[in-house]
Amino acid sequence: MNIQENKNIPEEVSKGLSSLAKDPYTLQNFDKLSKCVFMNLAGEENNTKILDQLNTEPLTNELFNMILLFTVQCIKLQLMEIEISTNLYDYGFEQTIVDGYIKKFSQFKQFINDPDNAIIAANFESKIGFNYLVDVDWQQEIVVSSKYANKVYQEIYKIQLHTKTIEKKDKDIVFKCTLPQLIEINNQLGMMVKNIESSSDLKHLK
Repeated sequence: MNIQENKNIPEEVSKGLSSLAKDPYTLQNFDKLSKCVFMNLAGEENNTKILDQLNTEPLTNELFNMILLFTVQCIKLQLMEIEISTNLYDYGFEQTIVDGYIKKFSQFKQFINDPDNAIIAANFESKIGFNYLVDVDWQQEIVVSSKYANKVYQEIYKIQLHTKTIEKKDKDIVFKCTLPQLIEINNQLGMMVKNIESSSDLKHLK
């Protein structure tokens, strides 16, 4: 399969799963980590126990994140089990792994279709087509001694956010700022990450 032709799942996720499919660590732990993914998505407490046990392995976070991104995308796209199976087989996963994942996926789909779990289901139903961030470039347009950089209130930094639209078109967002403004942006982003971590127990995604 040419991964770039798979229009259902983002290319970076498809490539990531393909590169991990035959790894001995994946064969041994995919089932455990996929269980952990669905527990996280269901909002169950103490859902990082499996991750904590495996966290000494270098591939744990990478594999967990790939399974998580793949699962969320499958739910948002409302893919059928047969479509998901086809993707996983195309990535190179063995039948036992695919069958185990599909069983968990079907159980989770029944869970979010229950009216009592409408709030969780709503998390996957956003139709807003936000751009997604690809890369960031920055440039200091005026050379200033570090001794005075924090006192210069000129917009000496140029920040360029490279994004893609839902139509896969490149779109750059460019702005200029002073050093104090740049520090404030960094502080605000840091606070946002801490708030997200504390409210949704996502520390393991670092």
